[in-house]
Amino acid sequence: MFYSVTLQKIIFLTGIGIIIGAIIGFSSVLGFGLDGSVFVLSMFLSIISVYTTAMYAELYHIREAINKQNKNL
Repeated sequence: MFYSVTLQKIIFLTGIGIIIGAIIGFSSVLGFGLDGSVFVLSMFLSIISVYTTAMYAELYHIREAINKQNKNL
């Protein structure tokens, strides 16, 4: 089954956020003896931070393309 490019990016970035959040969550639960809500919170915050980073990168590439286009005019 084929998905759109945007949906593929969302699924890919969500996967990255879940993996990073799981690593942070497991280390906080097992290493520091915190409860499971910290695990869920770390996964949520890591997904949000991955989305924010990706949006910033896309906007940066758009800005660079506009600047390159304006230099050629």
